[in-house]
Amino acid sequence: MAKEEKKKAETLEDVEVEIEAPEAATPSKDAETLGQRKSAKAKKPAPEPEADSLEGSTSLYWHSFLLVGGRLLNRMLDWYNGLFSFTPKDKAKLYRNISQHYLKRGSYDKAMKYLKEWARNEKSDPEPIYQMALALASMGEYQRAVNAFDKVLKLRPTHMVAMYRKSALLVKMKDYAGAIKGLEQISAENPNDPKVFYLLGLAYDGAGQLEQGIAAMQKAVDLDPDEIKYHQHLGFMNVRREDHKTAAEHFTKVMELERDQEGDEE
Repeated sequence: MAKEEKKKAETLEDVEVEIEAPEAATPSKDAETLGQRKSAKAKKPAPEPEADSLEGSTSLYWHSFLLVGGRLLNRMLDWYNGLFSFTPKDKAKLYRNISQHYLKRGSYDKAMKYLKEWARNEKSDPEPIYQMALALASMGEYQRAVNAFDKVLKLRPTHMVAMYRKSALLVKMKDYAGAIKGLEQISAENPNDPKVFYLLGLAYDGAGQLEQGIAAMQKAVDLDPDEIKYHQHLGFMNVRREDHKTAAEHFTKVMELERDQEGDEE
């Protein structure tokens, strides 16, 4: 026990000596140490510049792209969401402009989609349905076009242009009775339009009413004597009536008009 206490004391003394009596540094050594520290500090290499500066770093470009792209996306989404807050009148105007763009390019299938939306947002306006009818006629969908013209006339019975277009299609489809009904109404409203009497002459002739056809075609010639096709049809109709003299007069007129046109072209 005494030995252990003695050993502990010795150990404690050793610790106390290490703490209380460290080796004193001489002035020269302190100066030397300070100089070494300064030298070491002076010789410490400066940090190398980064390969990419902050302004030209790939990370900056990438995050800038994400920021700008995010703004553009948000604006696009805002616009898209705003589309559904448009009034029906605003939507109708938008769909009208898009449909007109495709109609001018002859892309009738694409135009039909937007024409339907235009009509849906302006149910009382016959114009989008009228445009649909014209597009269908251009696509060769004659019966669907006639049905569309009927819808236009239901909304606006006085739409004479729609009635004329419908009648022209009916002549082409050989529905002469339907064409005559519309064309007689138009001729009563527009007695000075030679195109109406030309179609009416064709419709009467197709329906087997030759005399009425000749009278209507003669009216077209009287209103527009320089139109070649009016004289041609009138000439053939007079041949079937066996009035060869009158037929010859109209055929002669056809040749004169063709010569005049060729002279103008030269």
